[in-house]
Amino acid sequence: MTRLWIVRAGRHGERELEAITQGKLLPGFNELGDLSGLKDREAIGRVLAEADPLGGKNTQRNFAAQLNQFVNTIAVGDLVVLPRKVTSGVAIGRVTGPYVYQPGGVCPHTRAVTWLNEAVPREAFAQDLRHSLGAFMTVCEVKRNEALARVEAVLNTGRDPGPLLGKQGVVAVKAATEDAEAEDVELDVEDIARQQIIALVKSAFAGHDLAHLVAEILRIEGYVTKVSPPGPDGGVDILAAGGRLGLGEDRICVQVKSGDAPANQEVVLKLMGSVQAAKARTGLLVSIAGVNGPAQKLIDSEFFSVRLWQMPELLNALFASYGQLTDETRAKIPLKQIWSPVAGVDA
Repeated sequence: MTRLWIVRAGRHGERELEAITQGKLLPGFNELGDLSGLKDREAIGRVLAEADPLGGKNTQRNFAAQLNQFVNTIAVGDLVVLPRKVTSGVAIGRVTGPYVYQPGGVCPHTRAVTWLNEAVPREAFAQDLRHSLGAFMTVCEVKRNEALARVEAVLNTGRDPGPLLGKQGVVAVKAATEDAEAEDVELDVEDIARQQIIALVKSAFAGHDLAHLVAEILRIEGYVTKVSPPGPDGGVDILAAGGRLGLGEDRICVQVKSGDAPANQEVVLKLMGSVQAAKARTGLLVSIAGVNGPAQKLIDSEFFSVRLWQMPELLNALFASYGQLTDETRAKIPLKQIWSPVAGVDA
C-alpha cells in the first residue's frame, strides 16, 4: 500500500537544491556511517549512542525511529513531500530506490526519488495539510485526514479537495514511533508563521507589485531607487544606487521574479547583461520561487557581481525594515513580533 512521507533537506533548506537536481532524498545525519546493515530501530539507536554517548536518550530514540523509517520503512513507490525552505512551495516525488550510503556528497544517506512536481504552491493545500508540513520531524509519515489521496489530487488537479467529512484531525502527521497509532507531534510554529507571511506577501504584492516592495526595502537601506513600469523590462525591474542623490559607486540592477517557477540560467544571464549595459556594479536577483541548478551554478561563479535573494533573504530584509515601511505597505502585511520561551530538547 502506498504511503505518504515528509523528508526534509536541512533545517534551513541547505541541501534542498541538491535534492531537487540530483533526484535524491537527503535527510542529513552526516555524522553517522553506513546504515544499510541495520534492520531495525534498536540497531540504529546503538549506532547513535556510540556516535554521541552524551546525547539525550529521548532525542536518540526519536532520531533512531526517523532513520529506521528512512532506511527500512519507506518503500519504493511511496510518495514523498519535501517542504522547501528557500522557496515558498513544496516538492512532491515518488521514491524509486532503496537506501544507499554515498559518502563524499552533501549527505551520505540517500534514496532515489523522481520529482513529480518541484514547486507546488503551499496555497494549493488546505490549512490542516499546511500545518502537517510544519512538523519538526526530518522524516515522518503523513497519515490522517486522507492526506495521501489529497496530495495525489493536488498533483493531478492542482487543488486540495480537503478532508472527508468526519475524518478531520488536529495534525495529520504520524510521529516517528514504530507500530504506534498516529499521534500529534510538535509543530515548528516559526516555520508555520513564516509560511503564512509568505502567502500574505504573494497575495498582497502579486506580479510587478513585488518590485515596489523590494524597492521600498532598498530605500530604507539607504538606496535611491527607480522602478521600471510593468511590461517587458529588459532584465531589470529596479535600479538602485547609494550615495548622495544616488550618485555613488554602489549601483545595483535588480530583477524581481514573483512567479511559482524557479528562475533559470537565462534570467541570470539577462541580469548580468543589464548590469553591464547600465554600468552598475552588482546584479540582484529576487526570486521567491528560487532558482534551478544551472542558474545557481552561474550565480556561484559570479560571486563578485551577482547576488540572490530567495524567500528567506527577502523575509529577513522585510523584518529588518518593517518598522520603517509606509503605513500603506504595513497595512497590506500586518505583522506583530512576539517572544516565546524555548523548551529544552530533553527533560
